[in-house]
Amino acid sequence: MENTSSKSIYPGVTSRGMKFSIFLLVLLAGTRLFAQETTILDNFTAVENDGKIFLRWVITSGSTCDGTKISRSTDNLSYTQIGEIPGVCGSSSAPKPYDFIDESPVKNQVNHYRLELGNNGFSKVVSIEIIDLQDKEFQVRPNPVTYSAKIYFKNKNFENHQLKLFNQSGSFVSSSYTNDDCFDFDATNLQAGIYIFTISKTDKPAEIKGKIVVQH
Repeated sequence: MENTSSKSIYPGVTSRGMKFSIFLLVLLAGTRLFAQETTILDNFTAVENDGKIFLRWVITSGSTCDGTKISRSTDNLSYTQIGEIPGVCGSSSAPKPYDFIDESPVKNQVNHYRLELGNNGFSKVVSIEIIDLQDKEFQVRPNPVTYSAKIYFKNKNFENHQLKLFNQSGSFVSSSYTNDDCFDFDATNLQAGIYIFTISKTDKPAEIKGKIVVQH
């Protein structure tokens, strides 16, 4: 009787050889995937200051890598390298911090940052939005708004400001306060339409006036 245990759809390759090859490919693929997803960082953060992005990360104690590449993206898909720290990074005895400054992030968009840590794969992605008002008094993002938006304005000294919202007839709708440079605008319970808002320091005349469109 013919032994069919070694038959294969690929001429010259037995089923046992095929199984071993598949096992080897899976093992190698798993190794590459593990290398891509592993991180050796204790943390990785991005902070904006005066239009620049300050990146800071800490390599875990006992971990090292052969060089670090810093990349940026505005769609979290295509990344462009914007910097590199060559040589051995990390330390065998203690956590080691690193810093990098992005002098020219993309304004009025979300900037995504990622590190390539030598042969250890990529870090997690950190994201931050850079708002540049330029000569404008405010910026609403997004506008029109469906559920929520942010109203950005200049408040360098982080003074307390009030936002007042009115409908098109001039009737008062709501108010909120912040010491930050933006208001969180919640449109969930508002009817669709055009609304007028004012921003002023607490108990002072309105400094900023604008419109926001609500669409559901």
